[in-house]
Amino acid sequence: MKVKEICDYSGSTLLGMNGGMVESPDSKRIIYARKADLTKPETEIWICDRGFENHRKVYDVHCGNHNGPSATFITNSLIVFRDVEFEGIAGKEPSICVFRILDVDTGEVKYKIRGKESHCAENGKYPFSISTEYLDKNPDYPEINSCGIYILDVESGKIMLVATEEDILNMVREHGLTPNEHTASVSHVQLNPSATAVMMRLGVKDCPVFGALGCIDLDTKKTHMIADKPVHQLWFDDDTYMATRQFNQGRHIEMETSYIARFSKDGEELEVLGGISNHMDGSFDRKYFAGDRCYPDFAPNVYLYKRGDKNPIATFEISKDEYTTWKLQVHPNPSFSRDGKRLYFNKQCKCYNGKYRTVAVFADISEII
Repeated sequence: MKVKEICDYSGSTLLGMNGGMVESPDSKRIIYARKADLTKPETEIWICDRGFENHRKVYDVHCGNHNGPSATFITNSLIVFRDVEFEGIAGKEPSICVFRILDVDTGEVKYKIRGKESHCAENGKYPFSISTEYLDKNPDYPEINSCGIYILDVESGKIMLVATEEDILNMVREHGLTPNEHTASVSHVQLNPSATAVMMRLGVKDCPVFGALGCIDLDTKKTHMIADKPVHQLWFDDDTYMATRQFNQGRHIEMETSYIARFSKDGEELEVLGGISNHMDGSFDRKYFAGDRCYPDFAPNVYLYKRGDKNPIATFEISKDEYTTWKLQVHPNPSFSRDGKRLYFNKQCKCYNGKYRTVAVFADISEII
């Protein structure tokens, strides 16, 4: 199927993490990033109308290419994105990650917090994690005073610690796993749709390849763990996950045997959702799923699946360029539109005259779903 670029730009354009909110809740705006040079950190955050008119820059940031600045909508006017702050020259150490929440209508930065960002907000609540390197780095927020998982209410500004470092370590031990030195430095924290539970990726000694997936019920404090977790996990609904199941064959992770599935919070596979995948997403009605073939030695094509069928109903071909995919770390990261009629993803281009480039694109899938 044919795809269209989000904007006409001579440099590169990028979308954020798989499952991020490319569109505003009212589906009237789109958020993306521009990079003049993929080998440099300078990046711009842009928004435009859903019809790809009225493009305008809203902020300048520094970031790598992996997930770009993770830019996503929270409300119709609030966006969140990652930036990297440097104490010296940009691109040199030391540096620290920060996420900002910006009102694109007024230009006001509502919040600036040094910590690890999430994929998206749920019900106006945005989760994030704090590890050792971020301690004492948020003087404007004295309530951020220990490692753990926090939730920011973007309307009231209230910040709540919902899982301490000790909570996380105890959860791992209670489920028979062994913490390592990085266990409490969790990532990919995500709230379920009703914002009553939070999941996170953890490193543990027992799972050196895939890591583990933890979950804490915010009301009951009941915990769940999946060892050697499926990858690029997202919430399917309030109680289950959708993710890519992969198999490690010692020297490599197999592409051919990967597939998208739904899992319980304790790791039981409940149903097959789609076929070959790495980064994945599901339409909001959960009738369709998309995954990319982002594996070494393969072109990172994007596939569209109807729920329960491993055979794709559409294939979006992408040029094979190992340097862009793995050295520059540009991954397709598919994401559905709010109405499920568009599929957004990053599409790397062929290298010309030594210039590497990628473009944020969308496919109109309304006629095949």
